Amino acid sequence: MAVYTNLNEGHIIDFLKLYDIGELISFSEITEGIENSNFHLKTSNGNFILTIFEKRVDIKDIPFFIKIMLHLNKNGYYCPEPICDKNNKFLQKLKGKPTIVVNFLEGKSKNNVTIEDCNQVGSSMGLMHLSSEDFELKRDNSLSIKGWQTLIKNCNNSVPVNVLNKLQPELMKDIQNSFDFVSKFWPHDLPKGFIHGDFFPDNVFFINNQITGVIDFYFSCTDMLAYDLAIAINAWCFDKQYNFQDKKYQALLKGYNSKRKLSKDEEFFLPLLCQAASLRFLLTRLFDWVNTPNEANVVLKNPEEYIIKHKHFKKLVKNIKYVKN
Repeated sequence: MAVYTNLNEGHIIDFLKLYDIGELISFSEITEGIENSNFHLKTSNGNFILTIFEKRVDIKDIPFFIKIMLHLNKNGYYCPEPICDKNNKFLQKLKGKPTIVVNFLEGKSKNNVTIEDCNQVGSSMGLMHLSSEDFELKRDNSLSIKGWQTLIKNCNNSVPVNVLNKLQPELMKDIQNSFDFVSKFWPHDLPKGFIHGDFFPDNVFFINNQITGVIDFYFSCTDMLAYDLAIAINAWCFDKQYNFQDKKYQALLKGYNSKRKLSKDEEFFLPLLCQAASLRFLLTRLFDWVNTPNEANVVLKNPEEYIIKHKHFKKLVKNIKYVKN
């Protein structure tokens, strides 16, 4: 979540006339995240989240995001539920940009992640994958491996050399070599389905150490289920100094397997997918580090975190005997 489009009270009061969710009491900007503009609305009927989709989101993809949240809600999964307007439409425009409103989920994200939290995260993801097995819509993963060479090119062209050298000498060469490696051994036959694509701690809410909500489905798509798990491992299984925590890793896997059992092939390729996931987030954070507009109210995330995580998974994968695809 983030804020690129500025709104005042008048904008929101006029917008809410389209809905039957009460009168505006107050609103606040949500600066976490990097992709869209988000606002917390408090109305006479309760709390809601207003999301304005910014330029990196294709308007053709928004129905997928809406329908997967509706589908998961129908199946009892704890995610935001899109709110329809007075004409039973979920998608509107505000300041000329596509906009939706969803209900507000209670709870807070965790700053200090425990082993038990990781077990719950794995279980939650496994449950989400099971709950979406019969979801028929498909959306290509625009940030999957087929798009990373373009990201590498964009980083080469836009990130100053002095910034790259400060982060790590010959960083782009290391990135290119890693991309070539994961491309060479990339698995194409693992089980696919709906994935969240951004299962990070700031997108998972807890109350009394129990998960109460999973938010931000705007990277969701169709891809390998094990790749979603690899993203979660990158996000949850390191300490604050970015040291890998094997007990958290094992707890996350145990939780996932309690809901959806990984196949032997998925287990075998999981380290490679973890390296790939670390590479993906390194690339997007590196690009955003120097290309996010100064006027955007966004908390930028330092790419150094994923340089360290990427090194860990590269070292882990080095001794695994993969076969060229």
